[in-house]
Amino acid sequence: MAVTQLFRLLVGRPAARVHRRYSQVCPASSERLRIFESLRDKRCRVEATGTRLSILLADGRRVKGTSGVTTPLLVAQSVRVKGALVSKVNGELWELGRPLEADCELHLLGFDTDEGRRAAWRTGACVLAGVLENEFGAEVCREGASELGLYCDHLLHNGAWSLSDVEERCKKAAALELPLSRLELNLEEVRELFQNSRLRLQLVEEQMNGPTITVYRCGDSIAVSKGPLLRHTGILKVFKTLQLSPVTLANQTEGSGLMRLLGVAFPGEKDKEQWEREQEEARRRDHRRIGTDQELFFFNDVSPGSCFFLPKGAYIYNTLTDFIKSEYRRRGFNEVVTPTLYSTALWERSGHWEHYSENMFTVTSEGSQTYALKPMNCPAHCLMFEQRVRSWRELPLRWADFGALHRNELSGALGGLTRVRRFCQDDAHIFCTPEQLEEEIGACLDFVRSVYQVFGFSFHCLLSTRPAPCLGEPEQWDNAEQQLERSLQHFGERWELNPGDGAFYGPKIDILIKDAIGRQHQCATIQLDFQLPIKFDLQYVGRDGQSRRPVMIHRAVLGSLERMIAILAENFGGKWPLWLSPAQVMVIPVGGNSESYSKQVVQRFCEAGFMAVLNDDQGATLNKKIRSAQLAQYNYIFVVGDKESESGAVSVRCRGGMQLGRRPTEEVLTSLTRLRDTRSNLEEF
Repeated sequence: MAVTQLFRLLVGRPAARVHRRYSQVCPASSERLRIFESLRDKRCRVEATGTRLSILLADGRRVKGTSGVTTPLLVAQSVRVKGALVSKVNGELWELGRPLEADCELHLLGFDTDEGRRAAWRTGACVLAGVLENEFGAEVCREGASELGLYCDHLLHNGAWSLSDVEERCKKAAALELPLSRLELNLEEVRELFQNSRLRLQLVEEQMNGPTITVYRCGDSIAVSKGPLLRHTGILKVFKTLQLSPVTLANQTEGSGLMRLLGVAFPGEKDKEQWEREQEEARRRDHRRIGTDQELFFFNDVSPGSCFFLPKGAYIYNTLTDFIKSEYRRRGFNEVVTPTLYSTALWERSGHWEHYSENMFTVTSEGSQTYALKPMNCPAHCLMFEQRVRSWRELPLRWADFGALHRNELSGALGGLTRVRRFCQDDAHIFCTPEQLEEEIGACLDFVRSVYQVFGFSFHCLLSTRPAPCLGEPEQWDNAEQQLERSLQHFGERWELNPGDGAFYGPKIDILIKDAIGRQHQCATIQLDFQLPIKFDLQYVGRDGQSRRPVMIHRAVLGSLERMIAILAENFGGKWPLWLSPAQVMVIPVGGNSESYSKQVVQRFCEAGFMAVLNDDQGATLNKKIRSAQLAQYNYIFVVGDKESESGAVSVRCRGGMQLGRRPTEEVLTSLTRLRDTRSNLEEF
């Protein structure tokens, strides 16, 4: 009771605000701080209700709390959890110091989690922004965090600095334990706050995907953040700057002078050392290096952001495509082929021209007619659906499309296979009745699990619910979200709620995979779409003879084939499993008359569909040939001498050096065929 009364006393009157100063504040920053505090004073303070709470922890324990009083930080302290930086409350990211409001599931997250690391880096970005702005006189236009680290986009009109100097000043600023004050602002308030920075305001408005955006005060600077921050800056002990590079803005015709300073921040030296080990392992597995070393693909400035797949890379590409097509045949999907170039009339009808035209490549033909290369397949599939009257007996229709897509990504955003301008997806759209929706979602989830199990990926699902604003009736959203939730519960795999992150046209399920070194990637997605069937006025004749509106599901398992190849290359470290490998068998003849028999072995395996080659280099020793094959990541090395020739056998070595001994060639062929056709990741047989 005393705690509750004390809390009411504190929140019932304006809090004493002590903002430590570590630099001289410029006039523009002072005005911004004044506006921030003025807006903060207008906010109504939350009263503690005193309602008792039940809090379920990740380990199954339950603790009690009080609404408006108990915070995740208090819970962490009471159950003696150390190192928590941020939390999740019923799936929503939540600051440690923010009071809980109702019964909930609480997850406490440290720097070893993606969410904890991002919270630390977002806070580090706020510290960096303050240092650049107040100590170096830069105009900070955007700050934030990505999987690479923290960043600040800024303009510096006069002066320069060294990266080491910035690191040292960030460390000193953070050590002041600068408080972090949070405000949710609407567009009008954002415009008031950033009225003196045109570029800053432009970038903030582009960030807003709802009615409000979160703004923080960190010491004497104001920052915009897409997620929660730490309690104070003092938790960050180590800063490291990585690089300074120019930023290319959308629709930019000339250099803006905007620069991005990229860095990282850590709670301690051990965290930094762990990150450095991860970076070294990531560099070793970099798909761009693997692509070059194994002659899989390359890029050329004649077609920026478009990959040239060499024969070995094309083998991986086609094998993945064939894998998905085999699943399509089992699961009732039909493949369609659609054009690449469309009149803008289609994109205007679908709504993409209004919202996405700047990301499209356009072509103008005679008569000044403008066409655009397709960045997605869904409008074309809607056209196909409306070509004739559809009956309920035809549904569900499951159409798959491997057509080439083009998106005009900024040149600065391109990076290997992970961000390209020309790509293909294992894209499919399902048109079904509302009654069929739950079963179709369940089948899509099973499809995802079947494919990811083959790769050995662990995964979990995110149920992303309605954002603000969104299109469609609330009742429609409620029903769709409930159906998705029932499908996930029946699916049986781990899933989390991701509130407010659905598409504006419908809720979705995103699937996050974890690779061999613990990194997460979002590839598969299952999205409901209420809007395209309305825009195209899609209808089918129901059982009662009345016209009905179908439900549309957007669905991908691999996502972009190019990006999935990058993920797989790094996951396997270039050591492709047999079924996916572009270098499966190397045959090495040893003396005598073995070369003729070796050629027969190669031919036999090639005829059976294997990637088999002969190393007949007369100038290399046997050990050198074996080592060369191992470095080239051939799954199996067959050594063939006179004894093998006489007995119709091969001596088999695995890529890792294990010797499986002399075995009859036909027996080996049968065993490897079984491993390949079952898509096994095993080496021994």
